Amino acid sequence: MEKQKLLEFIQTNKPVVLLAPSFPIDFSYPEIISILKWLWCAKVVELTYAAKLINKQYHEHLKNHPEQQRICSNCPTIVQYIKNKFPEHKDKLMPIASPMIIMSRFIKKDYGPETKTLFIWPCLAKKIEAKMTGEVDEAITFKELQELIEYTKIQRTEIDTTKKSDFNDYYSNYTKIYPLAGAVAQTINYKDILKEEQIIICDGIPETNEAIKKMENDTNIKFVDPLSCLWGCIWWPGIISKETTEIKIQKIKAYQEEMKKKAKQWAHIGKLEYGQWLNYKNTFI
Repeated sequence: MEKQKLLEFIQTNKPVVLLAPSFPIDFSYPEIISILKWLWCAKVVELTYAAKLINKQYHEHLKNHPEQQRICSNCPTIVQYIKNKFPEHKDKLMPIASPMIIMSRFIKKDYGPETKTLFIWPCLAKKIEAKMTGEVDEAITFKELQELIEYTKIQRTEIDTTKKSDFNDYYSNYTKIYPLAGAVAQTINYKDILKEEQIIICDGIPETNEAIKKMENDTNIKFVDPLSCLWGCIWWPGIISKETTEIKIQKIKAYQEEMKKKAKQWAHIGKLEYGQWLNYKNTFI
């Protein structure tokens, strides 16, 4: 979106920001929240709560359908790739919507259907998913956010750091590793329903091809957790940082460790029961 139009959208609608947990690669916490609120965003929520809700749905689905083979459908590029390259396996895509969609649905249910949402993430494919589903009002990358900050001439020294800004509502700590390859498989608590050899974790399209072939040849493979990008959602063009993969991974894990300090304090806003009434259907498949 053109910068002026994006700024007008934010100023007019005061959206709730859905901030992806990969943000520590490019922005510091909690400064990023102060910046977003300076940009007239009404609230800022972290996407990790939606990931927690989705994990529960994945766990229950795999437990209740042990005979089925399933492919994680969180990555929009993977979804489109499976639909186009392996249409015979389209029905194996998890029928559960992505964290972006689930969080937007949750916010619009909880805050009111008139609430506008702004999703911020490094992946360009998420723009397509947002537009095709119509469930997220705007989606921008970290790079576009930085361009907007520069466009509005907001500098670090101009932000009132005496006002403590933090996420509004909803919390999950263990899903903060969601941007990394294999994070879904690692966090769905599969040990009571699947064996390790029944799961394939892969990142990159060639690796996904191999995973699909293995799934075709081995009915004991029950869950494939693919991401289209190597190492996960940390190398898309929408990311500003040119640091090494190792440093990017360290930043995400360091942020998770830092936020453990708030785990007990925020436990009451991370309960799974708040999402029991939500519609989890995946309309992007």
